Amino acid sequence: MINIFNYLDPAEYLKDSHKELKTLKPSFSIRAWARQLGMKSHAPLHDVLNKRRMVPKKLIPKLCKSLQLEGRHKDYFEALVEFQRSKSYEEKEFYKQKLDKLSPSKQREISDLEAYKYITDPHHIIISELTQLKHFQPTAGWVKQHLRFSKNLKEIEDIYNRLKKLEIIEEKNNKVIKTTEHIYTKDEIKSEAIQQYHKICADLAKEQISKQDLSEREFNSIAFNIKKESLPKIKEAMREFVNRLIDEHEAKAHQGDETYQLNMHLFSLSK
Repeated sequence: MINIFNYLDPAEYLKDSHKELKTLKPSFSIRAWARQLGMKSHAPLHDVLNKRRMVPKKLIPKLCKSLQLEGRHKDYFEALVEFQRSKSYEEKEFYKQKLDKLSPSKQREISDLEAYKYITDPHHIIISELTQLKHFQPTAGWVKQHLRFSKNLKEIEDIYNRLKKLEIIEEKNNKVIKTTEHIYTKDEIKSEAIQQYHKICADLAKEQISKQDLSEREFNSIAFNIKKESLPKIKEAMREFVNRLIDEHEAKAHQGDETYQLNMHLFSLSK
């Protein structure tokens, strides 16, 4: 029987379990398994196994019964599904700790949690950009001294180590190299993680309005009316502007003097 404690992805576990069951009983297709689980169609199960959708909560008891999961094995599978479905960092951390307690042996790192921290917390991107300043020093003390927002030394060390673990930065020849110029998300894709990132960026901007001198910042706001059909072109023009700004004014690695954050907001004021 497949050992569930070797898995950190419920879809991988289910896929391998189905392969094992099919080996024992060749007629046990995805369609047959779906029928056993009381599903009207095999399509949702097929999507779960191919990671196109998450395991539905209501399917957990039936899957546990089908795979004869009991006790700690059942609890582990439930926690694995909940970890995958978690939307906030707090939820993911909670279920990660639960998985650690349930596993009889030390688990390998769940890279999804580290990546989630990177995506949702803009301080990671800000600090990765700081590493490319000409006077950067790879110490938590230097970073803390040059940040405009409050982070303690432990938090800075955790962020710096996470950037290295995710291979966003690497130390080479006494310099920190950023392996990727900039990370962009797909246009028009809704994501809880990306929403969290933008919320924190907006809070950082709000905080700096009263803290930074006018000579160091530029804030503009304007309300105007548009035709709805123009919205796609306006959004495209904003993206082109950002790309052009980066191409023309971003300093080369280890030549920049300061790290800046550019936020652009466009949203409807009416309904």
